[in-house]
Amino acid sequence: MNTARPLIRLVLWAVMLPSLFLVKTLANDSNKHLSIAVGWSKPPYVIALNDTGYEIELARNVFKRMGYSITPVYVPYGRTLSMLKNTKVDAALTLSGNTATQSIHLTHSYIQYQNVAVSLQSSNFKINRPNDLAQHSVASFQTATQILGKAYADAIKKAPLYVELPDQRRQVGMLLNGSISVLVMDVNIFNHLHSALESIEDRQSVNIHNIFPPTHYHVGFLNVELKEQFNQALSDFQASQAYDTLVKKYHIFQEALSTH
Repeated sequence: MNTARPLIRLVLWAVMLPSLFLVKTLANDSNKHLSIAVGWSKPPYVIALNDTGYEIELARNVFKRMGYSITPVYVPYGRTLSMLKNTKVDAALTLSGNTATQSIHLTHSYIQYQNVAVSLQSSNFKINRPNDLAQHSVASFQTATQILGKAYADAIKKAPLYVELPDQRRQVGMLLNGSISVLVMDVNIFNHLHSALESIEDRQSVNIHNIFPPTHYHVGFLNVELKEQFNQALSDFQASQAYDTLVKKYHIFQEALSTH
């Protein structure tokens, strides 16, 4: 009886099985990847040039705990929701609470922006509520009228000039060069861009008018199971030392981080 042939087959299977298992594992790993719609650069939250920023790194850490890698897809902020609706991406960051539908599932609040009105100190404006903006030229971010409430939307209808721009660096420049008299944006974004545009020696003094409540943002998914996984992973990450380290790294104001 020739036992050599069965023995050869056994040896071949012993060699091939680990390779087949590795190929299958790599294939499964390659599927654990998500594309995420993200609004254009808004440092310190999103720095598209090198895929960093507080919000990007927060999301990446949470998705990593879920077992996923991510690829940010940068679009004007006003297009993130449509990218998700049209299934161009697997998820979208920085969605407001009123964007939930039967097909778009929102996570718990994962980040909070503190929008403020900013004016040059030399202007000596008294701005104590959104209605006071009606007499000023104002620039803000895309979809601000949908996010900042009815009082704000009504006020800027009466403003002599009102623009919403995707480029927030340009918005800050418009305030500093006098093209507009009031800027509405997140205080952390303003502080970052103001420091980048003007040196300490030449930096113009500004007044920060805290006339808006904090704005809570969510991640939107088409897959409800991913939403639930994200909520759990977010809770775990926020309880970790890595989360505290991330907050300190980007100098995010602690009072802008509470969630509901």
